[in-house]
Amino acid sequence: MRKLALHQITMMDGGPEGLVRFAAEAGLDGICLFTATPLDANGIPMFPVVTAEAVNSFKSLLRDHDVRIINAEYFPVMAAQDVAAYLPAITLAAELGAKRLVSHIHETDRHRAEDQLSKLCNMAFDRGLEVGLEFTGFAAGCNCLDDAVALHDRLSQPNLKMAIDALHLFRTGGTLEQVQAVDPEIIGYAQLCDGPDFRLSGDYLDEAMNRMIPGEGVFPLSQLVALLGPHVDIDIEVPNFAGPSGSEAKTWAQRAVNASRNLFD
Repeated sequence: MRKLALHQITMMDGGPEGLVRFAAEAGLDGICLFTATPLDANGIPMFPVVTAEAVNSFKSLLRDHDVRIINAEYFPVMAAQDVAAYLPAITLAAELGAKRLVSHIHETDRHRAEDQLSKLCNMAFDRGLEVGLEFTGFAAGCNCLDDAVALHDRLSQPNLKMAIDALHLFRTGGTLEQVQAVDPEIIGYAQLCDGPDFRLSGDYLDEAMNRMIPGEGVFPLSQLVALLGPHVDIDIEVPNFAGPSGSEAKTWAQRAVNASRNLFD
């Protein structure tokens, strides 16, 4: 069976600690969580986040439940912001044993975007981390698969890997044929969810926060995962912000896990 990880935004209830416990109970190998998170208009973290104060207890929790961190978020390249500000959160991710950091490119100045992403890669490399380059329709500096491949190739950073998120792939006009043309070794991880159609869109934020369970939409997910090498980490990212909480949120997450496993049967 292919190893699978669960993203924090698939199950927000219980925070990072609840995510670890749920992943262990569900027989998952990994999780994706936040050591840095954007703030809302009131200065409140938008997503549950692991803090430096909790590092020792959280490391024990990971060890006791035999769960590893596939991805640590959120480290975007932004205009008028230096990625050096992420250093404490990067160090925390490394201390927790994370495999990689996740970055989106919002900076539209090509030279500055490349400089900042290279700087992020260097900081990550010094701490034994990969950097996952994730294209999305909301990140103007890298908003499609072709742009992400070109950016990856220009930088030639040894720890920079590509991400393939099913929703972002199909909402930005990507195809299975494009994925197949990418050198499989530069793909580090993929994120699974489903969608109702193949429409190209530059405004799909609501759908991104309320995704469909794999197999309940039209995305060719079985064909997509068949294109991914065995080294690619698979992340179940099926948020349902408009949906239930508490025990029903766990039911939703378990449905997403079961459906994702079915893709490999």
